[in-house]
Amino acid sequence: MSLANLLMLMVLSVLVPSGLARGPDQGAYADLFNGRDLAGWHAPGDGAWGVRDGELVTLKPGRGGWIRTERVYRDFDLVLDFWMPEGGNSGVGLRGSSGGDPAFTGFEVQILDTHAEAPGLRNCGAVYEAVEPAEMAVRPPGEWNTYRIRLVGDVLDVWLNGVRIHDGTRLDGRGFRRDPSRPLPLNARATTGYIALQDHGHAFRFRNIRIRDLSSDPEPAGMMHLISEMGQGGVPDGWFAEDEGEWTIEGGALVGEGGPGHLFTLGEYGDFEMRALVKTNDRGNSGMYFRARPNPDPGNPWPIGYEAQVDHHDPRNFTGCVYNAAWSPNLARAFTRDGAWFDYRVRAEGDRIRTWINGIPVVDAFLTEHDRGHLAVQGHHIGNEIVYKDIRVLRLD
Repeated sequence: MSLANLLMLMVLSVLVPSGLARGPDQGAYADLFNGRDLAGWHAPGDGAWGVRDGELVTLKPGRGGWIRTERVYRDFDLVLDFWMPEGGNSGVGLRGSSGGDPAFTGFEVQILDTHAEAPGLRNCGAVYEAVEPAEMAVRPPGEWNTYRIRLVGDVLDVWLNGVRIHDGTRLDGRGFRRDPSRPLPLNARATTGYIALQDHGHAFRFRNIRIRDLSSDPEPAGMMHLISEMGQGGVPDGWFAEDEGEWTIEGGALVGEGGPGHLFTLGEYGDFEMRALVKTNDRGNSGMYFRARPNPDPGNPWPIGYEAQVDHHDPRNFTGCVYNAAWSPNLARAFTRDGAWFDYRVRAEGDRIRTWINGIPVVDAFLTEHDRGHLAVQGHHIGNEIVYKDIRVLRLD
């Protein structure tokens, strides 16, 4: 190696986080962890996670579960350093939801003391129970390691200690939960979500956690969750129900079935942005209403207002359209499917209404019929099951 090249590598080792010099797309990274406190993170447990000497640590191993970011990310470039003890087990959860196990609501890049072992579906560097790494690059316990994880769409690239262990890995039909006989395809899991770190009962240390948000529509700060827990009368707190339909909360997800019926927010909204993860069963049908109110006709269960449609089969009013009001000029059919999660974004500013599915623009239209009303989610027909996760809203007015 020439002296000039050696000097360049020394400069890169100072200017960019450890392990990045061999990867593409270097640029500005923002701190996910400030080294002082847990600002920007949601930590379960009673002080199980904390900060010590500028590091994010498991203060009470085995009692903390997953700690996750407060913001949601779809596409990103993430770097972090981790230190583990002998026999250590942890993981980096990607695109996980606020409820349930991030390793399976999204997916997990495994952290495990498997130095010098052969790659495997559960060894360090694996997409847990889905895709094994190209090689085993983790260092012996007691040493620091560096992950770089780049995820864009359904393509994953991972470097561990500068070694590329996933090169254009596709999030496809591979994956199972706990047992190969229980398939859980990666391409049916959440398309956006939180970044999380796992407390598996071992003393772990993390530092230099930084990210570049590569999403086409990054989530703005200040979005508020609308679903927390069930209140009185079988409806979530802050909502009211109309007509038929049965609603439950299962693993942090809102599940609707039992026929036509709607859940309405108690509050009304004019200008806003709303985001949610959505999934239907086979031939499922639903919608996210906005600027809406219950229909005064007792024989008509369909609200009055705008509906951001959820239907993967309707050749006209497919997912992403505003039902019978606005359609995509560029899409001829839905690109979502039954049984797979997708993320929905709806933004209403004055008369301008826009929708996105998985960050892809669908509708951009001017509609003047409704200017304010409730938000609502729809149950549609007997046999229909609709599931919503992480419904969030940001008032713009």
